[in-house]
Amino acid sequence: MLTSFLTCGLLLGSTSALPRTTNTTTKTPLRVETFISHGASLDMVSSLIVGSEAAMVIDLPLTISSAKDLAAWVKTKTDKPVVSAFTSHNHPDHYLGARAFLEAFPNATYYASPKAVDGITIEAAEKSAYWAPIIGPSEIVSNASIPTPYNFSFLALPGDASQPIQLIQPLVGDTIDETLFWLPTTRTLIAGDSVYSHTHHPFMADMLTPALTASWLSTLDLLADLDPAVVVPGHALYNESFAGTQNLEYTREYLAFWQTEVEAKGADYYTPEELYELLDARFPGKHSANSEQLLNITVENFGRGGSRFAHFQDLTVYTDEDKLEGWEL
Repeated sequence: MLTSFLTCGLLLGSTSALPRTTNTTTKTPLRVETFISHGASLDMVSSLIVGSEAAMVIDLPLTISSAKDLAAWVKTKTDKPVVSAFTSHNHPDHYLGARAFLEAFPNATYYASPKAVDGITIEAAEKSAYWAPIIGPSEIVSNASIPTPYNFSFLALPGDASQPIQLIQPLVGDTIDETLFWLPTTRTLIAGDSVYSHTHHPFMADMLTPALTASWLSTLDLLADLDPAVVVPGHALYNESFAGTQNLEYTREYLAFWQTEVEAKGADYYTPEELYELLDARFPGKHSANSEQLLNITVENFGRGGSRFAHFQDLTVYTDEDKLEGWEL
């Protein structure tokens, strides 16, 4: 199925500024390393991909200090130029600190899918206004960087055209229009928020229709069929190797439970307290501050009389599972 994604692509970075590799010897596989932005940045996982001549970063954290920490970490991991940064979807914990990160890499181009760019354009100012009083105005940019729409279905780092990175998009994860990054040479999947670490309760507040939940599960089925050796989740407590599929399987188990024990009961079946107890009992031990925050947002959003999460796009219109899964022919 994935051969259908290889229809067009782009060689990232300036080919005039960087020497091109022309020999046909076996290439060193692209190297992937991960960085977790803890604290106010919600344990979001960023991925650094290092090639033979250049590097790129996927997902940029929420806060200014986290973005600066990520930039400093990148510089300890490679001396190759960072030619691009990507955001996988339009949740602010994956893009809002981009401006602070890009200041450290002024030659990097910032990308996201066209659909994600549309969402970021709609929401960025409101998200800055929402988070600034919570975290502090010194930690939240007031003028978020808007990515350039990336219109291709794969990409290649300079010197590594023989190892294209496939962009699997648009898929439903914990929201609509997510982009996942597949490195077939090493069978590494950078899954964004389609997969959560087993250390965290997933963010469920965007699952406003049964079709969205079902489509997220279909995404996970697709990812499992790839047989990945490494699955990098969107949020994690520990910077593990992420080898294997345990986090993918955990996320699928969580969603299946949600479908039958929460969603199928109908709106406002549980109070927030009852829903918290239900999810905490079924998936115990996930009591880090950020996991608790994600769970509390979920139970308030779906619990009877709870405080509803602010949405700036109408997700209730996504009721047609066939359209959401149009990639499946």
